[in-house]
Amino acid sequence: MSEYQYYEFQAVDRALTEREMRALRRYSTRATITPTRFVNHYEWGDFKGNPAAWVERYFDAFLHLANWGTRALALRLPRRVLDLETAGRYLVGEVASARVKGDYVILEFYSDSEDGDGWDARAEISGRSTWPGFSASRMARSTTTR
Repeated sequence: MSEYQYYEFQAVDRALTEREMRALRRYSTRATITPTRFVNHYEWGDFKGNPAAWVERYFDAFLHLANWGTRALALRLPRRVLDLETAGRYLVGEVASARVKGDYVILEFYSDSEDGDGWDARAEISGRSTWPGFSASRMARSTTTR
């Protein structure tokens, strides 16, 4: 079975600068990089960046999907919109977490199902399904252990 991974980062509140886009380009020569997004997929390689650090520094949303069942989602929201205490009331179990970085609360969701759990990448990418949760440490590990 071949490997497939999909990575997407989105900037919502602000556009990336030319300098930031050049910095991101060092991680991939094949990725689609625009002022509002970084997208790449891998069949044999792996993502060279650190998703948690990229969400902290550049992007407001992150999505990682892999054909072996890994699903990760992170959302960076201004603390004035959602505080950590309120977010914590809704994050149950080990699959979801929230943390503060500067003026932002970062929500992280992670799921890793070895059998793929009937996963349909097209549905996930289009947003037609619900998301299991994920943590920053698991997100960073998921990009280095496979």
